[in-house]
Amino acid sequence: RLNNFATALAEAGFLVLTPDYPAVRSLTFTPETIDQVRDVIAAAGRDPELGAGRPLAVIGLSYMATLSLKAALRPDLAAPPAYLGVFGGYEDFALLMRDVFRETYRFDETDVPVDPYGRFLVLRSVVDYFDPPAAEGDLIRELALRCGRREAPEVIETLAGRLSPQGRVAFERLRAFHPDRSPELWRTILRDGRERCEALSVRESADRLRSRLILLHSCYDHVLPYTHSVRLHHRFPASELILTTIFTHVNLRFNPRALLSQAREFGKVSRVFASLMALQE
Repeated sequence: RLNNFATALAEAGFLVLTPDYPAVRSLTFTPETIDQVRDVIAAAGRDPELGAGRPLAVIGLSYMATLSLKAALRPDLAAPPAYLGVFGGYEDFALLMRDVFRETYRFDETDVPVDPYGRFLVLRSVVDYFDPPAAEGDLIRELALRCGRREAPEVIETLAGRLSPQGRVAFERLRAFHPDRSPELWRTILRDGRERCEALSVRESADRLRSRLILLHSCYDHVLPYTHSVRLHHRFPASELILTTIFTHVNLRFNPRALLSQAREFGKVSRVFASLMALQE
């Protein structure tokens, strides 16, 4: 999806760079990625082959949206991007960790079932709290990812069959975990991860913003609730907040019976890309 998005921008006449960040590839949460994003922004601003001297836009999707925002807010970044698109991001990482364990998010009168992908990404990052054998941690992380992707039960069961009895117990504890059922363990996880959570959360003040900030989020996002973008907008009042109903997290929600209302929603999203196209003028 990211490559398709990048290709569409390139076809519209933009020079597009899609960095391959190690933490993104491994689906891990690391503050070091913020430094890497900052370095990419700085390098793009210096390199003539990457458009140095021309307006720079940085667009982040989902979890990476917030890390891109934090990188652009760094005071040691001499030339921040002119345009900053935060599409489906979050504000508070500890709050997000708790949100993904909810059964539903709510928009108006609609309950949005929460996709388990988010909670299993969190769980695979804390596998050691479930006492797995040292040699089986990677396998349990792989199983957690497959649970989050809702792969077929027989596929998961076949892979879990490679675990030792102790590893199987650890995996089943992880798969059944919920903060409400194990509050003490959850408090321990949050306490031990407090420094990382703070580093991944947006705590910067509004005066640090030197870019045009566009916040785009779906009200029907079933992974990261749209309320995080509302909080970001409150933190950065100069930002533009656009809430839409035509996406889930990254997929289109198309209803032929609601063409008129969806036309309005497409109009909202088109404003986002119209503002981006203005950089070429």
